[in-house]
Amino acid sequence: MDKRYESIKFMIETGHITEFRQIFNYMPKSPLGKHLHTNNPRITRLTKEVDDLTVQEIVSISSFFGVDYMKIIHLVFTQYLKDRKIK
Repeated sequence: MDKRYESIKFMIETGHITEFRQIFNYMPKSPLGKHLHTNNPRITRLTKEVDDLTVQEIVSISSFFGVDYMKIIHLVFTQYLKDRKIK
């Protein structure tokens, strides 16, 4: 496992990453896109519109980083609610 993924896991578990999009401040989108079997434009869109994430993708992302899927759900919902307040 790449050290960046371990760092992201730590930051998610300790609350330093609070929104889904913040993951990509610390790693490129392409490894996650490859893991999800999708392309980079879709990952870019998902970072802006988290409501397009599927349950299967959320579970897969949690296994990719080795964190509980509820933590990823929390990141997604935090971002979703914050984005809806701004608009």
